[in-house]
Amino acid sequence: MKTDNVISIIEEPNEFDDHLLDIIGNNFNFSHEKGLAEWLKNSIDAYIRQDVPDENKYVVMRFTDGDGGSVNIPVFEMIDYVGMTSTDINKALKRWGDPEAAKRGAKKGIRLRVHGGHGNGGKFYMRQMFNISHFITYRDGYLNIFGFSDHKKYGFAQGFKDKKISPDQALKMAGLDGFVLENIKRKIMLGKTGFTVVKGLRPKNIAKKISVFQLIQKIKHHPQSRRALKYSQVSVIHNGKFVMNRVTMNEVQPLDEFKDPFIFDIPEYLEYEEGNENRRIEMSTHKFTSGKLILKTSSIPFGHSGHSAELNCIDFIGEAGVIASYRMHELGFLKYYPQAQFIYGECSCPILEDPEDDCVQNDREKLVESDKVKALLKWVALKVDEVAEKIGNKEKEKQKIEELHTSEIFNEFLNKWKNQFMSKFLREILGGPEKGSSTGGLGDEGSGGGKNGKSETKDGLGSGGGKGGGKGDQKKQGMGFPRVLISGQDDPLNPGTTVNFTERHHVIEQRLQDVSEQIFWINREKLLARKILEKYGKDSVEWRNYLFQCYVNIFITSALEAKAKSEGGVLSVDDAKRVIDETYSKIYDKASTDLEKFLLNESYEVKEGA
Repeated sequence: MKTDNVISIIEEPNEFDDHLLDIIGNNFNFSHEKGLAEWLKNSIDAYIRQDVPDENKYVVMRFTDGDGGSVNIPVFEMIDYVGMTSTDINKALKRWGDPEAAKRGAKKGIRLRVHGGHGNGGKFYMRQMFNISHFITYRDGYLNIFGFSDHKKYGFAQGFKDKKISPDQALKMAGLDGFVLENIKRKIMLGKTGFTVVKGLRPKNIAKKISVFQLIQKIKHHPQSRRALKYSQVSVIHNGKFVMNRVTMNEVQPLDEFKDPFIFDIPEYLEYEEGNENRRIEMSTHKFTSGKLILKTSSIPFGHSGHSAELNCIDFIGEAGVIASYRMHELGFLKYYPQAQFIYGECSCPILEDPEDDCVQNDREKLVESDKVKALLKWVALKVDEVAEKIGNKEKEKQKIEELHTSEIFNEFLNKWKNQFMSKFLREILGGPEKGSSTGGLGDEGSGGGKNGKSETKDGLGSGGGKGGGKGDQKKQGMGFPRVLISGQDDPLNPGTTVNFTERHHVIEQRLQDVSEQIFWINREKLLARKILEKYGKDSVEWRNYLFQCYVNIFITSALEAKAKSEGGVLSVDDAKRVIDETYSKIYDKASTDLEKFLLNESYEVKEGA
């Protein structure tokens, strides 16, 4: 007898233990800027559901410092002037994982393009990152307080579910009296709108003072808040005072030669090869239209560190706003990475949100790793490289090609001097090479390490820098010396590719892949470098001194980093000044004897290989 023809399952609602929320919540790995970005999106979505125009979307971030005690504690708040009813809370706010949560409660006839996703981010931030947290919300004459206890359980506050209360009393209870603009207050008093205050008490990792300006800078550059900030009026209050009237993104000026964006249509199919298998990945159907990639340029390279580096990315846009964001180096190999530092953009690809093959993760940081996503990222990287190559070619047209041969000889000479004569100094300042299992010196070829009869010292490194060095039987390998190269040379990490920078890059550059290898590049395309070469020539004492000063900067940077690391990552101003003064003094004292002719003589010849 076949049971599948007679058994009919009676469906029931899913049940789950609260520990599942702990597991999912831990996956969010919230930083405060990410959590506040989620709160901000929720506030903007509240306005969108009520069809409020952009110029009337007012949001306030309010921060209050603590004093380290149990009475005055730090508090984060996000305030909007819309408000919720208990029905809104029950049907949307209380629900976990609802893809329609951000759209619930909208006015009829409105086609929503909200910023929120599954209704999880803001709640998980409240649950995971504060001791207790709650909403104080007022609409249609009723006040509701709903939030999380210190046991991470949510519910209405006792006596504050649909509490009938006057607008004045509601504003006072929420701590908004005296802070609301008069035109908004009139609407609240007339019952035309309400308000919501999301409040988190005792935020994790903050015991007393809140670094508000630093936090706002992070929020401004976070992918989940950039679009929300663009279409709303967000102000900041700190300890009862307005400190920012409007939080805005800094406008990105494009390269003069590439002011218009580059727009690419995503093909109907993408080729994807993995192992020996080559597949065609469908990227559009009759249900999901073909997407687009839009790339824009910046007149200043974003770099690989600091807040601006967050903009050097591709945001993937879906129906629910930004569904993922990838920094340029996360897309895959980029042949023209230095030029890609001038690029940012966004990609819309509707099929990523196909319910039968949803590529959107809960935290909306990265896409689900699948063949479709891998194929798309590879295609995006190729298009980024196409634009980056155009930028590189345009820069080459503007640049006068300088002869590198003599400069490389000078640079090699300085590398040898750095490794041979300053080994003891670098060990003292930088915590350099430990004693290892070999002797070393500057041999005939200067290629570093090894025992050679013509070496003048032991324990040295050769011209290539690198790791190791030292003497003795200890097996511990120490930190290698920095390796300094001049731009325009072949990439030692990717032979066959020339590394070029532009005048907009820094004097000393490091790509991400250079950091672990301790490679530094002297950017010969900086304006001063080019002027010295053009006016005085590649053999000049001015050019030799310029190269030497670049080495000094590298030594100073390395010394400061080593000192900060030894101090647990934080370096006081006095300590930094002391390290800089001591390092300058020792470098110049040593150079005055070792490099006198190199730095002072009008003409100086270094033989190749010497």
